[in-house]
Amino acid sequence: MDERIKEKISNLNERQKKKVGDFISIIDDIGLDEEYKDAGLIYFALKSNMTKLDEVKNNYSEKINSLVKTLQKLDKVNYSQQDAEAENIRRMFFAITKDIRIIILKIAIVVAEMRNVNLDDENLSTFTNTVLTLYAPLAARLGLSTYKTELEETAFQLSNPELFESIQQDVDKRYHKREPIVKELTTLVENCMKELQISGRVFGRKKHIYSIYKKLKSHSMDNIYDLVAVRAIVNTVAECYALLGRLHSVLPPMENRFKDYIAIPKPNGYQSLHTTVIFKNLPVEIQIRTDEMNKYAEYGVAAHWIYKEKRKQDGLDANLGYIRLMMETENVSVEELASSLSEDIYGNDIFVQTPMGKVIYLPSGSTPIDFAYKIHSEVGNRCVGAKVNGKIVPTNSQLNNGDVVEILTNPNSKGPSRDWLKFCKTSEAKSNINSFFKKNMKEENIHLGKTMLENTIKENGYSATKLLSKQNLDELLRQYNMQENEFYANLGTNAIPVKTVANKLKNIYQKQIKQANESESEQKRVQFSTPLEKQVKVKGLNNILIKFANCCHPMYGDEIVGFVSAGRGIIIHRSICPNISFYNEDRIIDVDWSETEKPEKKTKKTRNQKNEAI
Repeated sequence: MDERIKEKISNLNERQKKKVGDFISIIDDIGLDEEYKDAGLIYFALKSNMTKLDEVKNNYSEKINSLVKTLQKLDKVNYSQQDAEAENIRRMFFAITKDIRIIILKIAIVVAEMRNVNLDDENLSTFTNTVLTLYAPLAARLGLSTYKTELEETAFQLSNPELFESIQQDVDKRYHKREPIVKELTTLVENCMKELQISGRVFGRKKHIYSIYKKLKSHSMDNIYDLVAVRAIVNTVAECYALLGRLHSVLPPMENRFKDYIAIPKPNGYQSLHTTVIFKNLPVEIQIRTDEMNKYAEYGVAAHWIYKEKRKQDGLDANLGYIRLMMETENVSVEELASSLSEDIYGNDIFVQTPMGKVIYLPSGSTPIDFAYKIHSEVGNRCVGAKVNGKIVPTNSQLNNGDVVEILTNPNSKGPSRDWLKFCKTSEAKSNINSFFKKNMKEENIHLGKTMLENTIKENGYSATKLLSKQNLDELLRQYNMQENEFYANLGTNAIPVKTVANKLKNIYQKQIKQANESESEQKRVQFSTPLEKQVKVKGLNNILIKFANCCHPMYGDEIVGFVSAGRGIIIHRSICPNISFYNEDRIIDVDWSETEKPEKKTKKTRNQKNEAI
């Protein structure tokens, strides 16, 4: 132990020193390394005002500082809605810490605090309830049954002393009657082990009071068959099954009272054989397990570190199930296991809380806006700001595990901002924002949709007036099967991509031009015996290959310009063709019609003039 920490501890009062002594004993039993022990001791010193965070930051390693900060962050988790939120709060603990050893460290601290609790503390009821709903279940999930049982028994006794005493007296009375029978059964099991040449130990045990209390909610005391039990500890799995077979050959087992947790371990990794047999006309449970299984039942995940150091269903259960597989991996080091377990058990999800303690489950990268819409759509729509851990933050701030988030609302708010769509993470938030604009901002959306479409048409070099003629718009509305206002409103909320619509209008417009030109060209073509290509005169050039553009379909009499293509001759366009604006001016040349009946020659327009014409 660091000398500076020893000095701090020496200044604690007697109750606090006893608490620290129990903590050190627990940590030594569990086998966590010195950094975790030192972090726990500094945590006690901070809570007792024997040191300050700045002093810790300046005098201790980055790892110890990180551990202490995490322990303090766990203290800030709101437990006010424990009964409703217990499972989500337990999940939040794993998400906040990332390292299961920190949760084991926190459990060790709570056990030490429970052993030295102040019975006059006004917060005693809250503390015992927190222990029963949060810390004891966490200990059970990690297989720390020794401390899980201690926490349950002590918290139950403190929170409901009369009921605890009543159940204990009933159990003691029944155990007193069965004690001789338990001793005889213990001897019988030992004799069976000798016959099989199995070494080990056998002992009787009483069921814990809190476990009986929970069973009494659905069973009578007479139907609880494991009030007393005999446990046999052997060396190998094969010996477990051999002893089970031998016992069933001499004692009748009760039907449907056999459980093989060796073949199918509990989600927290617990393994054992459980069978209930009839002995002296009474049902008695017998548990058979190896020494390693017994140590794991007592210390769970922590047992792995103990052994490694010496040698060198609900959602949470499902996610922790892989821990047992890690335990059974050959030659896995303490560091490798810790690294594996430190990965986020819940993938990319985070857990945050409302000021009232309700836990909200969000994807990583979520913002206060996502949080607001998770609470209720109206909370999101009326959001005007947010506080995270008591401080005002931008609405695009990313939330972290354990944050307490408060949404600031205003009933007179005009609604969400379109900019929220750029940073909100959840589909729920995006859907509600789009829905708001679609329903509540229809007139604005119609105007915005029109503006967006006209601007996109102009950016593509076309005339919005021509492309949005009544004929073209009617054709477009038929394609989308919408009324005009509905169509523009959908454009304004991005429900219909505006670029797609602009391309459809361009295609409709060009198709109309092509059809009109083909009809007019056919009428004029009969007036000339000379092919139309021969009627084009290129200034200063003769016998040049002439082709007519398919985009604008020039016909005799139109004002035209020529484009010098690469290997395809001169391409003739109408002078108002929008594509001309995209060509290099150096490759645009003067062309004209050679027939005398052509229209009066006009001066060639500049590119800007052409665009205005379009």
